[in-house]
Amino acid sequence: MAFNIFKRKEDPIYLDCYTYSHYAYNFAKIDHARKYIPDWWKSQPRVSTEGEKTIKYCSAVRDYYATGIVIPLWGEVEITVHPKGKSYEVDYEWRSSNEDFNLHSGNHVKDQWGGFGNDNLRNIKFISPWAIKTRDDVQFAWTQPTWSQPDNFNRLTLLPGVIQFKTQIGTNVNYVIEIGAEEQKICIEPLTPMAMLHPMTERKVELRHHLVSPDKHAKIFRKGGGMLLNENSVLDPNSRINVRNRKFWQKADELNKCPFE
Repeated sequence: MAFNIFKRKEDPIYLDCYTYSHYAYNFAKIDHARKYIPDWWKSQPRVSTEGEKTIKYCSAVRDYYATGIVIPLWGEVEITVHPKGKSYEVDYEWRSSNEDFNLHSGNHVKDQWGGFGNDNLRNIKFISPWAIKTRDDVQFAWTQPTWSQPDNFNRLTLLPGVIQFKTQIGTNVNYVIEIGAEEQKICIEPLTPMAMLHPMTERKVELRHHLVSPDKHAKIFRKGGGMLLNENSVLDPNSRINVRNRKFWQKADELNKCPFE
């Protein structure tokens, strides 16, 4: 018994990743970033022609991939950003290699974040086919895998943040583009890392993947984590549904915690 009690703190954090997309499940699973070290970095010499040490010696880059988790792109996407001042119905258009893409639904209009940048910025939300659940309340730092996007990092900017997957399970990826004077073509290859997650815990993270039906996937997205009736959620942390969520999870954690802790 004592062995099990002390071992509890060494137990892994399980990330259960659910998707309805055969493309994502079979070819582009959420995975450890060490499998996505960029080819350009692998081929980089350790010493430059001038005899200087190169980025190959940078421990910050190595550790970034050694400790992160990647959400890779589940197909190929081409985005056409129309020039400023021209008469187009939309600011950008896109096409993709499979039907499991949506880059037009749920985008945040500029009025929602008007204090950031200029009026030429636009949000592009990649509606992710993945939902993630964890039993433990662990936060993840969410950043742009810039080293994995050498051709697009200066045209697509990921909005960073900190996220958890205990009381919410979404993994939509919010990027920002800027409307310019000229038309822009942004091509993103399949398996490109779109978001990097770093767990804010010393515990090991293990990934488990599940292919589910679209209907089952939709049910997983219940606002109350499947434990409370679904209600419309808002960003306000003091909204009724968010207050109820916090109270429920506090009670559930109290009831399920180890009695010897």
